[in-house]
Amino acid sequence: MGYSTFLLLCVTTLILYPASPARAVEPNAYVVMLSAQVSESPAKIRLQWPGYPAPMGNYEVYRKGKEAASWGKIATLNGDATFYEDANVAVGRAYEYKLIANPYASSGFNVVLGPNRIKQGYIFAGIKVPPTESRGKVVLLVEAEQATKLKTELETLKNDLIGDGWAVLRHDVSRDATPQSARTLVQADYNADPDNVKAVFLLGHIPVLRYGFLAPDGHHEHRGPWPADAYYGNMTESWNDTPEAPALSRSAIPGVVQLQVGRVDFDNMPAFQKDATELLRQYLNKNHKYRIGRMTAKKDAFVSDGFGRGNMDNAASYNGYKLFPALWGPNARIDDGPWTQYLPQNTYTWGHINGAGGPASCNAAGGVITTSHLALQDYGVIFWQSFGSFFGNWGSQNNFMRALLAMPNYGLASAWTARPHWFFHHMALGETIGYSTRITQNNKGILYAPTGIGANSVHIALMGDPTLRMFPVLPPTDLQVKNEADTTKLQWTASRDKKVTGYYVYGASNPNGPYTRLEIVKGTRWTHTSPGNTKYYMVRASRLTVTGSGSFYNLSQGAMAAQRHGRTPSG
Repeated sequence: MGYSTFLLLCVTTLILYPASPARAVEPNAYVVMLSAQVSESPAKIRLQWPGYPAPMGNYEVYRKGKEAASWGKIATLNGDATFYEDANVAVGRAYEYKLIANPYASSGFNVVLGPNRIKQGYIFAGIKVPPTESRGKVVLLVEAEQATKLKTELETLKNDLIGDGWAVLRHDVSRDATPQSARTLVQADYNADPDNVKAVFLLGHIPVLRYGFLAPDGHHEHRGPWPADAYYGNMTESWNDTPEAPALSRSAIPGVVQLQVGRVDFDNMPAFQKDATELLRQYLNKNHKYRIGRMTAKKDAFVSDGFGRGNMDNAASYNGYKLFPALWGPNARIDDGPWTQYLPQNTYTWGHINGAGGPASCNAAGGVITTSHLALQDYGVIFWQSFGSFFGNWGSQNNFMRALLAMPNYGLASAWTARPHWFFHHMALGETIGYSTRITQNNKGILYAPTGIGANSVHIALMGDPTLRMFPVLPPTDLQVKNEADTTKLQWTASRDKKVTGYYVYGASNPNGPYTRLEIVKGTRWTHTSPGNTKYYMVRASRLTVTGSGSFYNLSQGAMAAQRHGRTPSG
């Protein structure tokens, strides 16, 4: 028996026969649970992590810029270290760090199995990082057969995207179109402005390209082409899928994914009483509610680990435990155990659930949870990580991964994590979940490791709006814009967030933008003394948001209004 055959059998056994959910060791034995504290004067970023029962051989600290293609080593630490302070930093900048924990520093020996393997942690940290005011252009592909039915909700989505700094390029695409024709629309927008087109949001049953020859969950019975939404984010490759192409090479994404891609698709989900139209409407309403700060969670994170912690390359819960401290620090509120014990009673910002699966089920800690369960009860998790057999192939009927988005009040994003591992840490300083998707799709193990099985493979996909980000700020409301003589007077109701420190005021000559920043003000009134062609205004609240990765200035959704003539009311 060859090594590759043996590996596949081991992988399949892991999927079919999950380990006991009992925690034999703490999660930090398998991952580096990295967080950061920052100080402004003097400027300093302090990386910190839990110690290990037995000291490591040493730690190596690396740093790079956000978009840099390689790491630079900045320190080697003793094996009993639990922190590192970087004083070579500046306020207003963010830095990406990698921490390697070497159990055998002297020999460099890399143990393959268990907690003695080399561990790596990542964090994107900074001090008072400036806000992202313009996020670029998002191509919104809407299922044409749903467009009229969802007219009101789509208008709200467009305004929400504009209000978060996006310019929206919308195309309505028939569900019966070819994937090639739908992608051509995205390519045309990208080629017209490659520096600014950043994302594509697939809403409804946008044509699905099935591609490659793979079974990342180890099951030969559905080895073959899987849905490949990275196709809509890769703007330069032909994606020729010919019989002459080697089977293994056709499992990798051709070239580089340039765009952040996410899909919300409720086609073929009969387990839910609502049809695809109503499930889309429900999702868009949830999306708006979250963006304006009205979807909240009582706790930070939840883990239901059906497989247990074995080989770190395949320990699914690694994806949760490496992320949560970066978001909330070392004291993140995490529940770990049977989903039946926690989910009905609590709500969480992030949840990770894994176990032996079927197309519509996952046998996690606490027993099997199915799409039918999700159709009957609302489980309160906003961002889902999940892992198990079959449902990563998300085009199936009543697919479990898509069902996580179909509940009435929660569920905005869903990713099949572990094969490969995902890297969400940039979200701690305000990046989108689509950014995390793109770097995961492009990761071959050079920048981020371990990758787990299936790195850079065509099946890596986000179910959900790719423009979503964390830590929404409550926006201002009731913006009034009135023209008097040669000036325009604005007033609004303050954000209910008591930590808001100011408001960014924007103007445009067109309701769809582009919006240009006009002023930053402390109060709730402002006069535009030279409005010119500016007829449309937007106001966003700003607050300094502190996370487990430092601090950044965070803008709310924009309150928007058009200029009208008349006297500005007093009071």
